[in-house]
Amino acid sequence: MIRFVGIVMAVAVGCILVVMLSENQGWIEAAPSYSMQTAAILAVFTIVIYRYLDKIEKPELFIQIYLLSMTIKLIAYGVYVVLMIVDDKPGANSNVLFFLILYVVFTALEVGFLHRKIAGNRPH
Repeated sequence: MIRFVGIVMAVAVGCILVVMLSENQGWIEAAPSYSMQTAAILAVFTIVIYRYLDKIEKPELFIQIYLLSMTIKLIAYGVYVVLMIVDDKPGANSNVLFFLILYVVFTALEVGFLHRKIAGNRPH
């Protein structure tokens, strides 16, 4: 669990640093206005969901809880994205693009770590 949290936090901080560097170097005009909030929200949600899923021992229950967590995540993230768009219409494209990139990265981390756990518990 500690390794997962460390990697998620490193990715979140790394993405923020890449955005700041990109802005300073002129590779992008301006950093997404919600970049720090997006990184924090996605990192926290990913860690919390992973924590609960990591504790589940029964495969049947794991699948149900995982699907429930995905549904809750999609609804919550949908609301967050709508609020971002409404609050910053001129920066909506960069905010949503940054959100989607981090969402894919954090979901891949979560699935990768959970797959190792599930594959390790599978009877041979």
